[in-house]
Amino acid sequence: MAKFLNTSATNYFLEEMIKDAKDRLILISPFLKLNDRMKELLADRLTSSKLAQKLGMKAHEFVEKLVASGHLEVREGKHYLTSKGKEVGGEFRMSPKFGPYFLWPESLKP
Repeated sequence: MAKFLNTSATNYFLEEMIKDAKDRLILISPFLKLNDRMKELLADRLTSSKLAQKLGMKAHEFVEKLVASGHLEVREGKHYLTSKGKEVGGEFRMSPKFGPYFLWPESLKP
């Protein structure tokens, strides 16, 4: 039986499919409009917490390593991307729903 999904449910199921894909995922639909979060999941970029998880460490440990390696700096209690962080492909993003976060190439090893 067919299921009809609202926007939230569609986004949820798409995000889960993207996360669970091992090699590649092919989406064909003229009706899908991917939001920024979906586009990030499809790119070879990971958030700090996802990359930390992939490397087997906690997010705060990973961020501390990024500060120690010069990819991030702390000013007034907030983390900022440095020129070194930008050179390796780091990006700052602001999500209205989740707040500020950083994206890193999947291959980054601080």
